[in-house]
Amino acid sequence: MKKWLIWCLTVLAMVCLIPGIALNAKAESLYCRYCDKFTDCEILGYEKFDSSFHTLHIKCKSCSKENDIIDARYSEHTDDGKTPTCTTGKTCALCGAEYGVLGHDWDRWTPIYDGTHTHTRRCKRCNAEETGSCSGGYADCTSLGMCNICGGSYYGGHDWGEWTPKYDGTHGTHTRRCTRCDKEETESCSGGTATCSAKAVCEVCGGKYGKKDPKNHAFVYHQAKPATCKEIGWDAYRTCSRCDYTDYVELPALNHDFVHHDAKAPTCTEIGWDAYETCSRCDYTTYAELPALNHDLEQHAAQAPTCTEIGWNAYETCKNCNYTTRKELPAQHDLEQHEAQAATCTEKGWNAYETCSRCDYTTYAEQPALNHALVQHDAQAATCTEKGWDAYDTCSRLGCNYTTYQEIPALKHDLVHHDAQAATCTEIGWNAYDTCKNCDYNTYVELPVLNHALVQHDAQAPTCTEKGWDAYDTCSRCDYTTYAELPALNHDYQAVTVEPTCETDGYTVFTCSRCKDSYTADPTDKLGHQFGAWSPNGTGSQSADCLRQGCAHTGSTDCRKFTFRTAEGETLTFCPVCGQAENAAQLEKIDAATAWTISGSLSAEDVTARTNGEYLSVAFETAGSLTQPTGRVRLALPAGLLEGKTLVRIAPDGTQTELPFEAKNGKLIFTLDFANSELPVMLFRLLPQTAAL
Repeated sequence: MKKWLIWCLTVLAMVCLIPGIALNAKAESLYCRYCDKFTDCEILGYEKFDSSFHTLHIKCKSCSKENDIIDARYSEHTDDGKTPTCTTGKTCALCGAEYGVLGHDWDRWTPIYDGTHTHTRRCKRCNAEETGSCSGGYADCTSLGMCNICGGSYYGGHDWGEWTPKYDGTHGTHTRRCTRCDKEETESCSGGTATCSAKAVCEVCGGKYGKKDPKNHAFVYHQAKPATCKEIGWDAYRTCSRCDYTDYVELPALNHDFVHHDAKAPTCTEIGWDAYETCSRCDYTTYAELPALNHDLEQHAAQAPTCTEIGWNAYETCKNCNYTTRKELPAQHDLEQHEAQAATCTEKGWNAYETCSRCDYTTYAEQPALNHALVQHDAQAATCTEKGWDAYDTCSRLGCNYTTYQEIPALKHDLVHHDAQAATCTEIGWNAYDTCKNCDYNTYVELPVLNHALVQHDAQAPTCTEKGWDAYDTCSRCDYTTYAELPALNHDYQAVTVEPTCETDGYTVFTCSRCKDSYTADPTDKLGHQFGAWSPNGTGSQSADCLRQGCAHTGSTDCRKFTFRTAEGETLTFCPVCGQAENAAQLEKIDAATAWTISGSLSAEDVTARTNGEYLSVAFETAGSLTQPTGRVRLALPAGLLEGKTLVRIAPDGTQTELPFEAKNGKLIFTLDFANSELPVMLFRLLPQTAAL
């Protein structure tokens, strides 16, 4: 077959190389072996050739012969897209063949040490397992050998002989011996079935063992036969084909079941019988037939029939029964036929009838005149163009033209004149016309609507401040228009907020997204600088940097100094804002100091507390300038500030007073009273507790 494939492909290649010859591109242009050329062929089917190709079973349209070919264009198997495995491949949709099966890629054999003398191997791709028996290596019953396949050690096992029955009173055993080492092995017989006539036969050794089974019969089933009056019967029963077992039970003969029948005397035409008996179960009877007696005949003369009386021919009767040969001749008129005459509205009639030519017999029956079947008709008034009539009657019977109809002539029109009306763009018109006062007659002729003489107008889009319109039409003859106003859109303002800074106000700019018109609104005050700690400049002034993000401003103001008498002949001059002291160490700011008002007015958040370990100043400032409290203030300082010390207030005149406090949540809380103070600052001394007042 492969030679045939090579031959087909060679012919195809040669044809393709011959100058001036081109293959037909149609799918049905195939090579026919009988025509020895490419020609139109019908593909009838496909059949697998090998793992790559299938043959095409074709029918040539030129020679009409069928043949199998391989064509390089159509013989390659189709790809179903599936991935081949060790056991499955791809399936060609045309020929149905499976191809491309990979087969197992087996790993090496490895021994199985479980006493079975076997080895195993697995497929590297699908993990399938295969098991085989070890062999080779001269292994015997007691000596290990090396398997020639897996290299494992194994015993060859015994070379057992055939099983033979063992008749030694063991009640069903058999034995076998090893041909190499003479070892004997004994097992119990098994299998086989004992019957009523034979012991069980062992399926291993073929010997008989055990006992017969008296209940295991090979039953043959026999149908029942009922007993009759003369013969015995039996119920359905069984016998055994192997022994004489049977459950047959005989049923005795029944004897006759007599039924008595009365005697019947014979007649002229029927047999009779004497009294007799029959059996209800069988055909036994004592019946004896008595023959019929035949008739004792008497003769009778004939009698001719008349129009009204019957007659008969000569006949016979029997003296002993009602037998007779009499045949009656019927009475019969000599009839003449007469046609019917239907009654009319004014004349009588009759049905078809007969009379006898020999007597006065007749079936004539007169039908009286019908009189008219009147139908009432309503009156119809005459109109201008049509005649009328009064109410009248007619007869509904076919052929009768009776009527009381009287015609009234037409009246003619009573005309009214109407002026013309010209047609407009939207309404019909008419020419001058006449109508009748008495009917719907008119000479009216409608003039159709003119429709509008349209003028086109372009659309105008609306803007934020001006209205617009879609494209519309107007009529040059009337005020018709499709104009529809589009309202002004109004501005679509988008807000952009400009945040306030330390030195500039904030505001919001609203800009229209369509026309860019804009305006400013929602102003907010400038924030002012948020200064950090003030530091002395050494020139009687102080400066501080603004803490707000993005602001690089450094503020500068003149120091405002206060002098307090601290002891006899001693004073302390200092600035409570920057902490500069003329005759003492610099007062440093306490960042954790907080304050809140109890009464009066005060910007409590602007508290500034400073200390140099000996003195403590408390004031309130905004942007470097002091503010004057007017009421009572609560001041909170870190608890560690007074460790081992007492806080004493120093008045400007040098008077010193110990200041009470309370400790709460790690804070020291003091109450400061500015209600009667002329100064915006208070000075305190931190004294060791041994030196407290």
